[in-house]
Amino acid sequence: PIFNITMGLLGRVRSIGKKGKNDDNELPPPIINSPSVGSRSEFPRPRRVSLKNQFSGDIRVPQAEVNGTVSSVENGRSSGRSSISSTRESIVRRMSVSTMALHGLTEDMSDDESSVASEVITSDAFTKTMCMESHHSSLLLEVASNSIRDTNVADPYNVPFESQYEPAEMRCLALVAHNHMKPAMKEFVMSHKEVLKKFRLTGTNTTITLLKSIFGDDPEVFYGPSFQSGPLGGDAELCALACLEDLGGCFFFMDPLSAHPHQADIDCLVRLLNVHNILTCINPCTAHAMSFVLKEALEDGRLDQIPSFFYTLKSPGVAVYKAEQKQALEAAKKS
Repeated sequence: PIFNITMGLLGRVRSIGKKGKNDDNELPPPIINSPSVGSRSEFPRPRRVSLKNQFSGDIRVPQAEVNGTVSSVENGRSSGRSSISSTRESIVRRMSVSTMALHGLTEDMSDDESSVASEVITSDAFTKTMCMESHHSSLLLEVASNSIRDTNVADPYNVPFESQYEPAEMRCLALVAHNHMKPAMKEFVMSHKEVLKKFRLTGTNTTITLLKSIFGDDPEVFYGPSFQSGPLGGDAELCALACLEDLGGCFFFMDPLSAHPHQADIDCLVRLLNVHNILTCINPCTAHAMSFVLKEALEDGRLDQIPSFFYTLKSPGVAVYKAEQKQALEAAKKS
């Protein structure tokens, strides 16, 4: 306590020395008695000051000042809205169409399950599935249109054709997409529906539901077995389908920027697709390129171009693995 009293007096003397005289509005530094150790309840509590009782009468502000204040607030709101609008436009320019749709920054295609697949705009397929710039997408569409002999074809990627093989003669084609990749999968299916519907389509629950909403009651579309959603075991069921030799290809639109609760199942699916040497596309660009190979193989009867849909294949590493396992088994028998 003596130390605190001394420091308080010194502070008052310094304050008076600086100003030359004591200011009536200035209070000396507070003197706080140190409480005993362990008794925290003895610390003084802060005093609450209410401004309500400081003014007994009404406070009147000139109307001109009120109008000026309101005007400045409105101007601030207007500038704030314009700033938000410009920021939004800047963000939109840096985002793909599918990403903007996910964040509600633009109107996506109708999510109504009765939407017709032919309503897709082919020039947007590159933008919505591969995040390509719109002017580049238009250029590629022009190149595709010029390569079609029939000038009356509006959609060069959905030209009807006859397949040399029935869907039942081939193994299933699985379509899988993570949540953030489902808009891209929707656009891909709509822009390549003529090729995809030549196969028995299968996949995880949500993706199959998406396919059925696109194709509707089209009698030309055949579906294979449907599975659970990925986190509920759908990827593991696809692994079983591959091991049972009824999976010929898989278009897997994987989201590389999100964590997945079933990551172990995803890794298992990708590994078994490689073990059984099954045609696999893990991003929209690869799937887009592969769709032309599929169309040519079906149209020309070239099963040699897509052998995994007709034959059981294995990775070259399987033979080495089996040889090592055979040696390990023989060594175990001799021991």
